[in-house]
Amino acid sequence: MKFTRFLAPNSLEMFEMRAKIRADGCRRCHCTSSVVGHGYLAGLAATGHGSAARGLRFLCSDRYSNIGCGGTFSIHWDSVIPYCTMRTAQLLGLLLAISAGSSTHRAWAASRLTVAVRTAYRWVAKWRHLTAHLRAKLCLVTPPPGKVDDQPDLFTLRHLAAAFPTASCLIAAFQNAFQVPVTG
Repeated sequence: MKFTRFLAPNSLEMFEMRAKIRADGCRRCHCTSSVVGHGYLAGLAATGHGSAARGLRFLCSDRYSNIGCGGTFSIHWDSVIPYCTMRTAQLLGLLLAISAGSSTHRAWAASRLTVAVRTAYRWVAKWRHLTAHLRAKLCLVTPPPGKVDDQPDLFTLRHLAAAFPTASCLIAAFQNAFQVPVTG
């Protein structure tokens, strides 16, 4: 597992998820007895100021009598795009505005993102480059909806909506369902 939905820190669901990860074992050496919690995965907050938890970290302990490999691995919240400052809801808002007919610059200004306009342009280019990868994965879940126009962004967003009709954030649902980051 690489993604999970956000869980309250002291909830029963968090405890069960941590127990499941420990039972699954290390990703590298597959040792089940040495995996321990290693804190939270910290990163830049969505507002752009301060830090926030972006997921959980785990350690395969090789200290004392443990037989692990000593490696660490992370589990990200599904609302986080790994190694990126932009969250899935922010990216979805930007893409929805662009697919509605707005320019990238106008969509960036209307969404009040904390990233620079150059970053918004890079994300739109990256999204357009990855649409084939995303649609190939989505075809495993549901057939593509009928194509009405020639705009690939809108077609991919409709395919996401058809695959995850009850999801509040389509990109987060994609990451959680396929356990791969939206960036490929």
